[in-house]
Amino acid sequence: MKAMKAAILLLLGLLYSSLTMASFNQYTDAEVRLMQQIYQQGNTNFSFKEVRKRLFENQFLLSQAEQLMPELVVRQAAVGFSTQYHVERYLMTIFDSVQNSPTRRIKELNFTLYNSQWLIQALPNYPADGRYNAAQIAKMQATDLRSLFAKPMDLYEFIAPLSMQVRFRLHQGDSDLFKAEVIKKLQFEAALLNATPLLVKQGINLTHLEELAKGEILRPSIQSWLGVKNMMHVQSPLLENLEQQVSEQQINTYYQANKARFKYLSEVTAQGVMFTQRDQAVRFRNAALSSSFADALTRSQQQDIYAQYHNRLTRKNNSNWAVQLAFTQQAGELSPVIRSPEGLWVVIISNAQQYSYFTVYDETVRYQAKKAIAIHQAQQRYQQSWQNWQQQHAVNL
Repeated sequence: MKAMKAAILLLLGLLYSSLTMASFNQYTDAEVRLMQQIYQQGNTNFSFKEVRKRLFENQFLLSQAEQLMPELVVRQAAVGFSTQYHVERYLMTIFDSVQNSPTRRIKELNFTLYNSQWLIQALPNYPADGRYNAAQIAKMQATDLRSLFAKPMDLYEFIAPLSMQVRFRLHQGDSDLFKAEVIKKLQFEAALLNATPLLVKQGINLTHLEELAKGEILRPSIQSWLGVKNMMHVQSPLLENLEQQVSEQQINTYYQANKARFKYLSEVTAQGVMFTQRDQAVRFRNAALSSSFADALTRSQQQDIYAQYHNRLTRKNNSNWAVQLAFTQQAGELSPVIRSPEGLWVVIISNAQQYSYFTVYDETVRYQAKKAIAIHQAQQRYQQSWQNWQQQHAVNL
């Protein structure tokens, strides 16, 4: 048991030593093939060359994150799990893939002590903003969990990587959740110990493996921060800064090159009728289909709902629901019977349609232009930095 504990401690030390600023790593073919196998499990059929390029790009992205957004390397979102927590889950997938029959035998533990009452007493009051102060951290650090893990660990080290939701439940005394998270940690230690001989035999470096997992996990967030990919809940300070620097000349140039994007339906000639009963509207529509809308309108002696606009509708009138409806119809197409917000029944037909262009001074144009120009500049910077990194480290893709 002591020998196994020492082995786990050594392996964990090797693995976690790479959490500091990483130097450049040259991946072996075995490491690339292993990651190719992992991607294939996720139904992503990258070629060996594509996988190799992706892995080096991920390493480049990690270097960018360490320089520009170190907080992202630690945790992608304040409410979520730590990056290291996600790395361990990803590594479990890798460890399972290198073993024909993965075993996760862990030592039997007596959780009797770690009940709801113990949790409530050991943990401080949960902070309203989810952030522990120095006194709260000290209280948790005073509780030793070395009886549970091979690696010395206190209660704060155990709870800090967890998500805000999980931590809140633990503060409420959820001992079953505490047990589940302890078992996850122990299963990781066991999987690491079992897989290491096989990994070493294949020529796979553990610190490289941790970096590969971390790079894959953080790739979307880093690229979003750098402004080259969209990801919900990740803001790009780089894009925001670039948008503020866009000049009037750049907006004008973009507008002239992309004027077709700012074309909009500005005016519609339409006719319409409104009924209190649906069957009346249905009969009118059938009559319009058999002859024409104008003829049906005359025969029914109904008032044209667009007469007040002289049947020429513009965007200035779009506060009117019926006007908005006319702008949604295809030219010359008789609408189905449509129920209005007031419970009336409407049939309309849009005839001639007129298009206009937003001017270069319109807020819609300026907003879209700034966004597009900033994204283009961010992509150029990204590609240039990526190429410079390859040259600096003599990476031949």
